[in-house]
Amino acid sequence: GRVRLRLSSKGFDKSAVMDSINAQIDKLIPQISDVFVGFEEDSSMEQIIGNQLIKREQTLAVAESCTGGGIGAQCTANPGASRYFKGGVIAYDTKIKTEVLGVDDKLITRHSVVSLEVAKAMALGVQNLFGSDYAIATTGNAGPDKGDSDAEVGTVCIAIATPKNVFAQQFTFGKHRVRITTKAVNMALTLLQKEIF
Repeated sequence: GRVRLRLSSKGFDKSAVMDSINAQIDKLIPQISDVFVGFEEDSSMEQIIGNQLIKREQTLAVAESCTGGGIGAQCTANPGASRYFKGGVIAYDTKIKTEVLGVDDKLITRHSVVSLEVAKAMALGVQNLFGSDYAIATTGNAGPDKGDSDAEVGTVCIAIATPKNVFAQQFTFGKHRVRITTKAVNMALTLLQKEIF
């Protein structure tokens, strides 16, 4: 779900080698600035997001279906997460989406449980439930069966609710269950990271 770029070089003069690599990094960063998250040795994406939310005195909540708590686990793996992470709902069952998050049954009937509309409603529902500034919601089909939706296996809808609006995007992440959920977690965090920076 993430791409790692590694630049390497050989030489006898460590200072010259490092200067050469740093010069290449300076050339590379402008070309990937729209997707660049940071240097691996500095911070993880979750830490970068957390630090930014703490700096802005803002909070995050999550509503997860197909990711099964993976986003919340990634966030809370870092010390100090309680300063920005309010909590989450694992709305795996369709009834939890309606009864806990307040997603309208008619919306699910009209658009399917795996849809942009339902993802947005989930994000707004958990944002309201926890009183957070931002919210992430995921709904999708990780397989091997289609479950409550007609969506193809690998289809994932991710929504981000902000203090001003809500948006959602649909993705296709292949057929392998674990990879689907891992890619969905990473993409959800990437979408949030782009929104808060």
